[in-house]
Amino acid sequence: PGKSYTFRAGVIEGVDRFDAEFFGISPREAVQIDPQQRLLLELTWEALERGGIPPERLAGTACSVHIGISATDYSNVRQGDPDSGDANFMTGSTLSIAANRISYVFDLRGPSSVTDTACSSALFALNDAWRVLHAGKAETAIVGAAHLLLSPYPFVGFSKAMMLSPHGQCRAFDANAEGYVRGEGGGAHAASAERHR
Repeated sequence: PGKSYTFRAGVIEGVDRFDAEFFGISPREAVQIDPQQRLLLELTWEALERGGIPPERLAGTACSVHIGISATDYSNVRQGDPDSGDANFMTGSTLSIAANRISYVFDLRGPSSVTDTACSSALFALNDAWRVLHAGKAETAIVGAAHLLLSPYPFVGFSKAMMLSPHGQCRAFDANAEGYVRGEGGGAHAASAERHR
């Protein structure tokens, strides 16, 4: 009871490193923010850089934000230590705020939504962004997703269901398939309605 037969996973190094000051967030508040939200801020900045879009050009516009996210590991682990939370814990650990935080930090005024459809969250967030652009509700959309493995509990639950590969290899559609390997990841993209017409 309470054990997993594997903790093999694809992980991102350094998810605890975050330049809070760069985003106008105090170090004290940053600790209360789910690392997935922190990662999404960084990925959004990089997406704007790659797209050649200065963030100040989007400030105050109806740019929409669509985020796919489903893991509540950070919140779940922190709830075991109520003394560690402060006024920023609720917004820092709530999935719905993942998109709202991007909208707030970059001063974006368009629709801001989070989609949780488990493994397909990123795909549905992308679909939402496309619909908003296609309907003319925004000229630009930011779409992104993040998933971090921050708690042992899902490993235990998935082990009970015999869903995880004990060897750390996915062998999809193979006679030797014995489960899947959990992984971390994230991405963001900024797109304009003009490019998608």
